[in-house]
Amino acid sequence: MVRLRLNFPRPHNSAPALLFALLALSACGGSGSANSPPNTTTSDDEGLLRSIVSNEEFVSQFRAAYIRPASSNKQQNSTMQPVAAEAGGATDSGGSYSTTYTLESDVDEFDVLKYDGDHLYIAPTLQARCCFIAQSATTAEASSFAPPSPDQSGGIRILSTKPDTASAVAVATIPLQEDEYVQGLYISGPQLISIGSTQYYGPYGRQWLGIASWLQQNLSIKIYDTTTITAPELKWDIGIEGGLVDSRRIGDTLYIISRHSPQFENIYYYPSNQNEADANAQKLAAIQPQDLIPVLTVNGESRPLFTPQNCLLSRDDQDQTYAYPVYTSVTAIPLTSPGAAESVCFNEESSGIYVSQEALYLSQYRYSDKGESTRIHKFKLTLGRPEYRGSADIAGQLWGPGQSDFRMSERNGLLRIVTTVFTHDNEDLRDHQLSILGEASQSKTLELVASLPNTRRPQEIGKANEALYGVRFIDERAYVVTFEQIDPLYVIDLSNPADPYIAGELEIPGVSDFLHPVSKDLLLGLGRGGPQQQSIKLSLFNIADITQPQELNSVLLGVDGGWNYSEAQYNRHAFTYLPSNTGPDRLAVPVQSNYQKPDNSYSSENRLYLLEINAKSMPSAASVDLVGSIIASPAPNAAWYGGQNRSVLDGNAVYFLSGDAIWSGIWGDPTIQSGPY
Repeated sequence: MVRLRLNFPRPHNSAPALLFALLALSACGGSGSANSPPNTTTSDDEGLLRSIVSNEEFVSQFRAAYIRPASSNKQQNSTMQPVAAEAGGATDSGGSYSTTYTLESDVDEFDVLKYDGDHLYIAPTLQARCCFIAQSATTAEASSFAPPSPDQSGGIRILSTKPDTASAVAVATIPLQEDEYVQGLYISGPQLISIGSTQYYGPYGRQWLGIASWLQQNLSIKIYDTTTITAPELKWDIGIEGGLVDSRRIGDTLYIISRHSPQFENIYYYPSNQNEADANAQKLAAIQPQDLIPVLTVNGESRPLFTPQNCLLSRDDQDQTYAYPVYTSVTAIPLTSPGAAESVCFNEESSGIYVSQEALYLSQYRYSDKGESTRIHKFKLTLGRPEYRGSADIAGQLWGPGQSDFRMSERNGLLRIVTTVFTHDNEDLRDHQLSILGEASQSKTLELVASLPNTRRPQEIGKANEALYGVRFIDERAYVVTFEQIDPLYVIDLSNPADPYIAGELEIPGVSDFLHPVSKDLLLGLGRGGPQQQSIKLSLFNIADITQPQELNSVLLGVDGGWNYSEAQYNRHAFTYLPSNTGPDRLAVPVQSNYQKPDNSYSSENRLYLLEINAKSMPSAASVDLVGSIIASPAPNAAWYGGQNRSVLDGNAVYFLSGDAIWSGIWGDPTIQSGPY
């Protein structure tokens, strides 16, 4: 059963040429009504966000959130949507070493490990700064030795690498302030950029549970000059009031998405009755814009992050039912002149982002008595302040642990997005739908170009009760994995955006959470498989004929009989891929294993498995093959417990980060390893 519930305005007669052509093509195919948008919830000339008329309106909209009982808010928002964004994932630096795996090849993402071909930059985890105690890891069967334990003071560590011997040596440590927690790093030429906050997020930092999660937070951006690598120099110290949602870097521009809820003493943040609402109204009667706007501080000089005129208001305020005491900001920081940062804001929450080279999309899961939906706001990325282009409400949710932005993709100005609607039907609990959206010509809305399934093409994406797992958009195709007992892989043809259709499917045991394009004819899947789905499974698919995808072979990783988990299932930064034009492609996958030993005691280990893609130029003969593994052992100290696993491939050298320590080995003989560094 198809339940398509989209809230879009009807197309205008004067739609852009591209949309007009696409819709015309659809009509010529006899499906003119199949993809028609349903009724609108906004007028034809108004989007979901609007400009602010005056300073007073800016203040009054904020005040309205606190001067009525919370029970009158019909719309409930949730921030349980992880972020965490296709032409193919990017780890190829253009040379012989790997870099951070990203969703879009020219859109950089911050991470706890960065590499520039000469130096490893490592952000500390919480275990380096606090008091957790864990048993030391089991000593590897392989030959290994332990140099002095790495500095666990909690600073950003810089290691100089020697790929010929797969070794490394510490050259500098950047100390942190007591309340400074580094969420991740960027490197741009001689600049090292640290993204930090006053609250530790850890691996689950992109899930927001309520106002307390971002209240009283501050985030920091520190830019160091690493020309003298042994003595990095802090050049820019930038602070923003609010909590970090996410960040991206495109060229010399750093984008920071943050959100801020102004703090007032003795305020009822969720007034439960009229007396509390009246008390709030009295306390907030004299507030001014400067009391609400977060502060931007650059090298000690402070100013408002934005002006009321740079902020947008939700049209949900039409009946004064909905208002949110939070401002989400998108700040563009030019790395050549960080003091010239510019921001745009709106008075709604946002917890998910997808970024292409041309646009930034913010998403937010919403729930009301009409059902669940996902709100999307689009901002065009230009020089300076991002430009608001339009919004849409889409039925269903994007939720996917750590990989929600894989379910969005922009191509030729159109957004392709896959959402899931929970139907409450025991016969079929979930409906998955593909929507293709484009900008309207005369309003700030994103209009529906096409959807799937539809009346002309009613085949559902997934069989009854199957959940949605791996999704990957690659050029004019989408690959979608659903799962309940077996793993169907669907190939969706998007070559005509007005008429997408399921071109082929394949059913195999196991499930793929993460999909990587090896080439135009090969697709790699990473997920679970084996008995009781307890192993990590890598599958190589031949997709040369999209009507008949085939599994070429598969490899199971982990300890037989144990419970195995890979961070790469839900965090792309844990997956490393190094393509080659002259030999096999190389990849590295971390696996954490818990198992029972022969003496009935229990043990755990962190391993980095090394694999190759062979014969990729001949799709029918290609294979994924296991080469070996590196174990994170011996432990650097009694407090070490692994986590946040990353890796770097540089020539034949392999560097494995687990927790805050590095182990290394040679690709051809990984059993001889060194570390921890």
